[in-house]
Amino acid sequence: MASINGIQVKDYIQALSDDNLIRVEKIGSGNWYWSFPSEERLKKEDLLNKAQADRGKANATLESLQSKIRETQAAKEGEDDELIMEHGDDRKSLTARQSTLAKELQLLRTELAAYSENDPVEMEKRKELIRKLKVEAEKWTEQIQTMEDWFKKHAAVDREQFLLMKQNWYGDEFDEDEGCLREI
Repeated sequence: MASINGIQVKDYIQALSDDNLIRVEKIGSGNWYWSFPSEERLKKEDLLNKAQADRGKANATLESLQSKIRETQAAKEGEDDELIMEHGDDRKSLTARQSTLAKELQLLRTELAAYSENDPVEMEKRKELIRKLKVEAEKWTEQIQTMEDWFKKHAAVDREQFLLMKQNWYGDEFDEDEGCLREI
């Protein structure tokens, strides 16, 4: 039972030492423990002084930022006054006018989009796109025809079976009168 209490005391002393609440000095084969209330008071005073210095810095920063905010607000009010002097309107009427002009701009953009079909630049872009798509279509059509020719040579099927196979392959794009892909 004594060893359990000894372990508890030793753990308690170690915890106090870890928290710097007591001092430990090894003198000879024994450990000496002590604590001076004045040391604790000095530590607390140092922490208090540091906290007060940090608070002073924070207050100075706060005052500086509040000063900048006041300056910015004063400059903004001056700009508002300049706008009022230029246009003779207050902020609310200018905001309403801006909203009206934005709606009018949107209507003009919609109207411009309606005329884009007759725009020469837009027409040229579309013609170029059509040329590119036509070249691609011709390339793929040529490849399909090459594959059909290869299949005709290497597969032992008659003409009607081959037409049925092409009809399955091409689906809605198959032209029954011509027996090939439908022209675009």
